[in-house]
Amino acid sequence: MLKDYDYNNSKDYINRWVISYADLVTLLLALFLVMYAINTANLKADAVGKNNTTINAELKKIQTVKMPELQKELLSEFKNDENVILLKDTRGLIIRLKDNILFGSAESEIQPEAYKTLNKIIDILSKIDNPVIIEGHTDSFPIKSKKYSSNWELSTARATSVIDYLVESKRINPRRLSAVGYGEFVPIAENTSNSGRTKNRRVDIIILNNNTGD
Repeated sequence: MLKDYDYNNSKDYINRWVISYADLVTLLLALFLVMYAINTANLKADAVGKNNTTINAELKKIQTVKMPELQKELLSEFKNDENVILLKDTRGLIIRLKDNILFGSAESEIQPEAYKTLNKIIDILSKIDNPVIIEGHTDSFPIKSKKYSSNWELSTARATSVIDYLVESKRINPRRLSAVGYGEFVPIAENTSNSGRTKNRRVDIIILNNNTGD
C-alpha cells in the first residue's frame, strides 16, 4: 500500500528539496569550472599571441643596409689603407685585414697599431644591423707555440680577439657577431712561397647580405 505524503509537513518533501538544491549547486559548480577552463585556455592563447607579436616586432627591428651604399662608404674610408682589402662575394662584403697589422707571430693579442683601423670598422658597423662573421685564417706552416697546439686554434683565437674588441666598444650588438677559425684550410694563395703564406694569414670581417639579393 502506497503511503500518501503530506507535502506541507512531510520531512520527505524537505529532503527532496535539499537534494534538488544540491543538484542545482553541483550544476552551477560544473558550469563555473567549464567557464574557468575556457577562460584559462583563452588567456594562454593570448599570451602566446602576445609573445609571437613581441618576437615579430623584434625581428622587424633588424633592418639590413643596401650593399652598394655600404660598399661605397667602405671604399671611401679605406681607399688609402694598404692593410685593408675590400672584396665582395655571394655572402656579402668582406673587409680583409692583413695579419701583420693585427697580430704578432703566433699570437692572438691585438697590436695597438690595429686599433685605429678597427675603430673605423666599428664606426661603420655601428650604423647598420647586418649580421657579421669574423673569420680567422693562417698559412700552412706548422705552429710552434706553447699556447696553441695548431693553426686551427690560433685562427679561432684571433677571430675571437677581434670580436672581443668589437663588443668592448659597446656599439655593436653581440648577437650580430659570430667567429670561426679555419686554420690553413681555406687558402687564397699557394703556401709554397712567402708571399703566398702572407696572403693566407688574414682575418676576414664579412658583412652578410640581406635577403633581397642586394
